Amino acid sequence: MSGYASYDDALDPKYGEPFPVPVVMATKEALKGYGTIVTTYDETKVEITPWPWIGDQCTAINKAVGGNYVIGRLPSNVSPSNRTHVLVREANYHPDGGQVFYPVNKDPFIALLALPGDDIKLEDFVAFYFDGSFGVQIHADIWHQPVYPINDEATFVGKQGAVHACVAVDTVDEFSKYLLVPLSPPE
Repeated sequence: MSGYASYDDALDPKYGEPFPVPVVMATKEALKGYGTIVTTYDETKVEITPWPWIGDQCTAINKAVGGNYVIGRLPSNVSPSNRTHVLVREANYHPDGGQVFYPVNKDPFIALLALPGDDIKLEDFVAFYFDGSFGVQIHADIWHQPVYPINDEATFVGKQGAVHACVAVDTVDEFSKYLLVPLSPPE
């Protein structure tokens, strides 16, 4: 998989224990600042944030890790038939607009999100549990990964603006740690 970060080193002791990400129930209030609840996919318009222009040039400096996307890997002590967590090492944000994720068959999912800021830290990440009755539109500049389904199979539709700028962080390269993202509702 050229262009994707590797998870082959997830068990390397030099990375220590993964950082446990807290999980909270996705509600309108909990998502405040991160995004909005989506109840009708077709009627939801993607939020667009214009890029900064200098003269006739649209400018951006991407000092992130090449815009590579990583979905995740199960920890070695988690059975594929009893998934409780997923290891994640990368997140990204789009400065040019929002992004919509919507579960076609009302399957529950987790959205890993962090509020804007280029000085991202492991403790900035939150895993939002969605029960499948609605989707989410994340705002521009919100750190995220593609959503993580709870069930064995799930279908999501998504949309975003025509320009797809991407700033990324690799937590293993940056902090020598994976994120340990729960795949269950909060207790």
